[in-house]
Amino acid sequence: MDMQDLRAFLAVAEERHFSRAAQRLHISQPPLSQRIGSLERKLGVRLFERGRGGVSLTAAGQALLPQARVVLQQLARAEELARRAGRGESGQLSIGFAGSMPFSETLPRLLRDYRQAWPGVRLSLREHSSNEQVEQLLHHGLDLGFIRPTRHGAEHALQTRVLQREALFVALHREHPLALGGPLGLRELREQPFILYSQQFGSGLREQILDLCAGAGFSPRVVQEVHEMPTLICLVSAGIGVGLVAASMQRASVPNVRYVALADAGATSDVVLAWRSTDSSPALHNFLALAFGAPAPAAAGAQGR
Repeated sequence: MDMQDLRAFLAVAEERHFSRAAQRLHISQPPLSQRIGSLERKLGVRLFERGRGGVSLTAAGQALLPQARVVLQQLARAEELARRAGRGESGQLSIGFAGSMPFSETLPRLLRDYRQAWPGVRLSLREHSSNEQVEQLLHHGLDLGFIRPTRHGAEHALQTRVLQREALFVALHREHPLALGGPLGLRELREQPFILYSQQFGSGLREQILDLCAGAGFSPRVVQEVHEMPTLICLVSAGIGVGLVAASMQRASVPNVRYVALADAGATSDVVLAWRSTDSSPALHNFLALAFGAPAPAAAGAQGR
């Protein structure tokens, strides 16, 4: 038996009439009669009793009917599941994010909008440093990463695109003499104890800050290193020192901390989406289309930021 056999059998069994069954299947009656006759010869049994008023099921036909319904329902279900997966409406998407990303406007909005648009896709969210995300992407542990630009040697093997550019702010204890003024130049911080991101933080922000300070004519006096921006803010609250954070971190409700804008050129930090350029997952490309307003390129080779 094949699926066309079962569809023909089911139509005749439910309509109890060859002519009506043929109309339902959008074929003429002779080919339908021929298919039923062929099916009966394959099975070696009669499935229908023919009469002037229509047809009725034999014992063999009655035994086949529920099984035919189950098989065709399973086939329809399999076809629909395949179509949904092909449209990116089902499956799983593993997304990494750095510790500062939940404070941005972008990550929570995109996650909310994606879940509303494609509720059948299961999102697996994992917090990793930017360097760890690059490693996970390269080894297929993640499908997509929200990272800060890194100096990871293999980042060029990924597709990357800037999602948001944030200004850098100085985080100071609220009783610090510089906390009540307007925008600060980095030169005004040259005597301050600095809290700086460690190399294990996994982004290029450490090197960027050191370069900005060098451009302002000094090397920061580092008193503490941290892995993440929220930790830096907590240490500022404790009076350990001052530090630079992305503008979105102002949403972190930490007592005794004030944020002051930086006046120096280039004092920004990018939020970057990264993914494997060879990944053809429809669920991934739906996310990228949502993030950038148009289908993101899937061609091999990294895209410049």
